[in-house]
Amino acid sequence: MKYNVDIDLKPRPVLQELIEDLTNKMLAQKKVLADLEHMNGGSSLVRGLQSDIKLLDQVIERCYAQQELIDARAEQIIGLN
Repeated sequence: MKYNVDIDLKPRPVLQELIEDLTNKMLAQKKVLADLEHMNGGSSLVRGLQSDIKLLDQVIERCYAQQELIDARAEQIIGLN
């Protein structure tokens, strides 16, 4: 008896859920910041949000870079087999 087996060798985006969560958090922070700026909110609060947004952006970029490394490593391993 023969079975057709479909094997997906493409690397899975391990960090995709984390990237999406961080992106959603950053977008929410940007919306709050825009609302605060529109209402002339406190400058220290605005600076804090700007700092948080910058940090989130840096973390997201590092997650993308790590995902690329994970993908490259998986491709190497597949190529060796």
